[in-house]
Parts: sequence; C-alpha cells; structure tokens
Amino acid sequence: MLCGVSKTEPYRSRDGIRRLLLLAVLAVVGLLPACNGGGEGLRTATPTPSPSATPAATATPPPTVTAGATATAAPQPEYPPKVSLAERGVYLIRPDGTGLRHLTPGEEGRYRSSWSPDGSRIAVVAIVREARRVSVIDVDGAAEVTVFDGSGWGPEWWIGMSLWSPDGRQLAVPAGPYDDTAGWHTYLVDADGSGEPIDLFEGWPLGWSPDGSVLAFVEYSEKGVTLKTFDLTARTATVIERGTALNSFAWSPDSQRVAYSIQSRLPTFEEVVVIDRDGWNRRVIAQRGSRPEWSPDGEYLAFVDPGGWVTVVQVATSADPVRLAPGGMAGWSSKGDAIVIWGMWSLKRVSLATHEAIDTIDLAGHVPPGAGGLRLSPDGEQVAFAVSDPQKQAPGALFVMNTDGTGLQKLVELSTGIPWGPDWSPDGRYIAFVDGMTGIS
Repeated sequence: MLCGVSKTEPYRSRDGIRRLLLLAVLAVVGLLPACNGGGEGLRTATPTPSPSATPAATATPPPTVTAGATATAAPQPEYPPKVSLAERGVYLIRPDGTGLRHLTPGEEGRYRSSWSPDGSRIAVVAIVREARRVSVIDVDGAAEVTVFDGSGWGPEWWIGMSLWSPDGRQLAVPAGPYDDTAGWHTYLVDADGSGEPIDLFEGWPLGWSPDGSVLAFVEYSEKGVTLKTFDLTARTATVIERGTALNSFAWSPDSQRVAYSIQSRLPTFEEVVVIDRDGWNRRVIAQRGSRPEWSPDGEYLAFVDPGGWVTVVQVATSADPVRLAPGGMAGWSSKGDAIVIWGMWSLKRVSLATHEAIDTIDLAGHVPPGAGGLRLSPDGEQVAFAVSDPQKQAPGALFVMNTDGTGLQKLVELSTGIPWGPDWSPDGRYIAFVDGMTGIS
C-alpha cells in the first residue's frame, strides 16, 4: 500500500498506519530516501529479516541446493539509455524499448496504476493538487474515462489502489481520510464510467477471488485488523480472522481458499495460514513466515521464512516445508514447475520437482547497484527491474533481462526514480511504471 515491499501487502492497526503515512509524507518532501520498485504495503511489527542480516532460524540444516548451469549476463558497463525521461507521471513502454507513452502529461502529482485482466486498459489513480480521481485509459488508443471522482471531498480525502474485477467490468476503489485508515470505504464502480459508485463496505480491498464472486478485505479498528470476505451477490460479509497485523494475502486459483500471514496476537510471530473462504478449516502452514504465493495449480504454497529463504510446501499433505534459496520471490513459472528467486547478486530458477537450481545467473558486476522491485513477465521469460543509485552517482533506470541471463538492456533513464512499478501487463506487451514521487497506497 505504501512503499517498501513487492506484490504482497501488510496491513495493520491505525497507529502503525499513521506512523507509516507520516514516513511516506517525509519521503515525499525529501526528508527520507524515496523507495524503489513499487512497494505495496505497510510494514508489520515483525518484518522478515533480510537474508544478509539474519541467519536462518532453524535447528535443522537447510537442504543443499545444487546449482545447475550458471549463466552470466553479458557485460554492458555503460548501459546506454534508449530514452531519458524529463517529466514525472505514469508511463508505458514495451519490453523492447519501443512504444513509450506518457499517460499523464503536464500534470505533476502522485499516481498509481493497475492493469485490466486482458491488458487492454489501465486504471490510473491520480492525486493532482485538489483533484482526486480514477481514470481508465485504453492502451492502444486515446480513449480515457473518469470512473471515480473524489475531488469534491476536499484535500484531506485520498484514493487508494484500484482493483479490477476478473472480468474487467468493474473496479473496487478504496477511498477515505488521509490520516485515518479506519474511516476508509470501498466503492464498486463500472469500468466504462456508467452508473454511480456503490459503497460496498468499510475497509480496504485485498483482492477479488479469481471467479469474481467475492472480495476479500481488511477492516481496521483500535483493537487491530479483521480479515473478511464479501459476497458480491448476497452483499454479506464473513469474518475470517482477527489479529494485530495482517501481512500479505493471496487467493487460491480455484477461489475456494485464501492464504495469508498474520500476527494473531502480540508478541507472537507471523503465521502462514490457509483457510476456506467461508472461514472454516483453518490450517497453519508455517508458524513463522510471510508473503505466501500459490502455485498456478493451487497444490503448493511458497513463502519467505524468518531467515529470508524462499520456502515451498505442498498444501494438501502438509509435508515438511522445503527451503529453496535465500532471496525474494520473483514469481512462479507459468507452468508452475519452477520458482524464480532474486538474490542479492544472483537470479535463480529453482525446480519444484528436484528443489535444485535449474540455472543461476551471476549478476555481480553486470547489474548496477541499487537494483530492486524485480517483476517476472507473464510468460516467465523476462524480468524487469528498477535501479536507484543510493549515492546519486548515476540516474535511476528501468531494465529488462531474459531469465537465462541474456539480453540485459536499459529501457529508460528516469528523472527521479520509480516509486511504483515496473508492472507487466497481463499479456506481456507493456510495462507500466511511475517516474517521480507518489503518495498513493
């Protein structure tokens, strides 16, 4: 929701959110360094340690990961830019560096974007001076329609990240007072701009079920957070769980279960939990972990353990989790037979069947320092990542590279840095990113 992590989103109580919103404001005015790579969430009280900072917390030595063929990215020491950006805002670019489009020309503000399921449209949340709006823009044309207008609410009101329904017909839009997340509501709007917004519930949307029938959301209060599901046909909500902090959430591919990591009470650690969408059959997959992601077939769950290792477990059997490699999880392969893991100076594809590295790409000396926010393309063949030089000795940049280590190229140089993105379109044709500051969660 705010800067700091990748796809998964932590959620917590009001006081923590106020502190982090303050940090976001400080970052905007330049008192804190801008975050890179499109972090989406507020950090919990028990963040997962980085692999370099904390040794693996386990009594049993981790299984050995045998590296397969090792590829080295072709040296490109100067990384010549294809284009250098001068204006802030939301941009689209093809992964080959062509087709650059500035979707918000001439408007300095704070932005966030989200792709329609088919990749033909993109929803842009804009906070520009007194204007607060959500617009839907056709990627291959000039058509643009405002689907949600919150300008009349006043400067203290905000709009959050909009979530597309799986059929692409509607969006769930969170909105409310900037300094009080407990007062936010989620509105249902038509993606073509017809009709009036419908106030669905008080709370923040986490994600549509893949079948489009249910919205998961989190409700804030002084006591903590409550995870709920909302049936869009019956217009009824079901309580799933209460806790002090909810750190990440994911629907199973069949829409029947949800996975999340939650701190159920203080001072316990975050548990990785799988539960039916109606709140039954709660199972703790791991007593400590975060950022769960389902395999495409829904049989496996990958998560990050306290030592910073990407770990996988078969959900049905609850067999002992297997630690694969340290680093961040870039994503599952499209077939679900491998996991791409981004380490400090390497990129690995690890086989689900053998738990061994299919290949390891040595990035040291080839990828500039400050690389982060890695995103795997929908076909699993490329990765896009942003670079922000912490020493300000070189401008920020957006890169793409094949997952076998070849084809490294710089797409654009940035005016300031990427606070949101890169974000692949579902069809893999475009990469969206925001150049410049953003305060939109």
